[in-house]
Amino acid sequence: MNRKYLKIAEAALYAASFACLTAMAAHIFGIVYFAHGEKIAAGFSAVIFGYSASAVRASVTAGNKRRKLIKDTLICIFVFYIMVLVDFTLIDDSLGRNIFNIYNWSREAFDNYLKNNINLIPFATVRLFINAIKNDALPVSAALENLLGNLAAFMPLPFFLVLLFKYFSKWHRVFIAVLLSVILVETLQFVFLTGSSDIDDVILNTGGAMLMYGILKIKAVGKAVNRLTFGLWEENNGQA
Repeated sequence: MNRKYLKIAEAALYAASFACLTAMAAHIFGIVYFAHGEKIAAGFSAVIFGYSASAVRASVTAGNKRRKLIKDTLICIFVFYIMVLVDFTLIDDSLGRNIFNIYNWSREAFDNYLKNNINLIPFATVRLFINAIKNDALPVSAALENLLGNLAAFMPLPFFLVLLFKYFSKWHRVFIAVLLSVILVETLQFVFLTGSSDIDDVILNTGGAMLMYGILKIKAVGKAVNRLTFGLWEENNGQA
């Protein structure tokens, strides 16, 4: 394809990515309101458009410059993912998160959090959701949003760890990194008295992440990811 048209396509994709990021920023500052699904869609679109723009540029770039372009783009996406994860787990008021609760700390608030927002019994919360659905006390959509959201929240983490850091070529290193990350989030929720500190969250978050790791280890998937990352996956993971 003519380089002129490629440059136009690249500029259009970057502009689309920037527009999605601007929409998310407008939501954060209260200028517009997005439902959770719409916010996720905007973030996902920003990533797809941004990476596609870099891929267009990489298609006409050779050697180390192409490798650096793709890796730098993926690092930016990784940082963006971490920011979104922090927002959803610690900040988003509509999800019952607000780290600024710490400024209203009191013994009563702390005792209330211990009583109502901590679960150390495995699968107790999952059973609670299932029973609520059976008794028509909770819509199926609300339960699925919580359970599937917890499964999906850390799924991208193994992808970025394996792709960007050669150290994480072994599954147990990925598992430890994911588990520690999840425990860190749950600990911060406890410290800031926000959300809930729940062993089921640890199980679902970690299980979802390791499920994604297993999918990425499928040979056909590895080959597809390697093509999409212009050989970076094989370079760091030794699989293609």
